[in-house]
Amino acid sequence: MSTHPSTRTRKPLSAATCLIALTGIAALGSGCNQSEAATSRAAEAPPAAPQGGKSKVEDAVYTLEMKPTGTYTAGKEGLVEVSLVSKGEYHINDKYPIKFKVTEPAAEGVSYPKPLLKREDGTFEENKGVLKVPFVASKKGKTKVAGVLSFSICSAANCLMQKQELEAVIDVQ
Repeated sequence: MSTHPSTRTRKPLSAATCLIALTGIAALGSGCNQSEAATSRAAEAPPAAPQGGKSKVEDAVYTLEMKPTGTYTAGKEGLVEVSLVSKGEYHINDKYPIKFKVTEPAAEGVSYPKPLLKREDGTFEENKGVLKVPFVASKKGKTKVAGVLSFSICSAANCLMQKQELEAVIDVQ
């Protein structure tokens, strides 16, 4: 087989290889390096739907939790607390429009006076943030309060944009 460039046989590139190469070129042109571009693309991809939801999510750069705040009475408004704590060199992005959107349709017998909460509805500092989600359960027993928190955590090197499903099981008296 000849090693002369004009006579060497070349294998055609797959579509996936071309897409990866083009994505890398676009990332370089946008001012971020490939690892930041890969992190951003991975962070923007919607997470897989959790099986049965999660009340606590531990990650290398943050902890996210949805928990009951007291006792609940049927027909009266109650609150669950959604807390976000950054870890290590990461902090909560103060420019990102944090929001919590309740899951639709809501669990049977549960209604939400405010189905969309935003950053200004909570308290956020550099490394910790809290939103209190109001709900009303119409009947006694166990029920679920659930939704999706959209947020951003940053370090000096990069920012991660996340969407995380959360769910709390509430015992209503």
